[in-house]
Amino acid sequence: MTVPPSPPEVRTAGAEDLDALGPVLARAFADDPVWRHLVRRRDRWRAAPGFFAATLGHPVERGEVFTSTRREGAAVWAAPERWKVKPSEEVAVAGSAVRLFGAGLVRAVRFLAALEKAHPTEPHWYLSILATDPAHQGRGVGSALLGPTLERCDGQGLPAYLESTREPTVAFYARHGFAVTEPLTIADGPTIYPMWREPQG
Repeated sequence: MTVPPSPPEVRTAGAEDLDALGPVLARAFADDPVWRHLVRRRDRWRAAPGFFAATLGHPVERGEVFTSTRREGAAVWAAPERWKVKPSEEVAVAGSAVRLFGAGLVRAVRFLAALEKAHPTEPHWYLSILATDPAHQGRGVGSALLGPTLERCDGQGLPAYLESTREPTVAFYARHGFAVTEPLTIADGPTIYPMWREPQG
């Protein structure tokens, strides 16, 4: 009889994890419809690991990034009232963003601005990124990475919010208590599924 693998051990990510997690996120999002829309020159995707590593910098400093002991994936959260990207964070990723987006940088900035405009204003925990390395998908990594903050949401009586970029992941998040609010299409981009989770007792 085959014994299913046990869920990975989850921990808070540190600065020493950035160089390893950047490539993990790049592999996880290589075929994501939103990222394919934003980065249309696929030769530029080689800059993705550096961009994601830079993006994780400030959340890691705040203790809002979770990974596993083997770095199979990452969950990036923003605490209530802290989900908006600050100017200092924009400066930190500016160079890597230019390398990744190239001439499409303006399109990417407008896309993210539209997402921000549609973001709920009620206090909540925001899951900005959940990624599992393709080599480890289907082993409970994503669920394990969600666990600590969803437990915190329930304990604090706070909701959680995310934007799903693929229909198949909607069902995954639904199993964790999230529900689609209103599907969102920005310009000529793919459909995005905002999802909200009320705290559970």
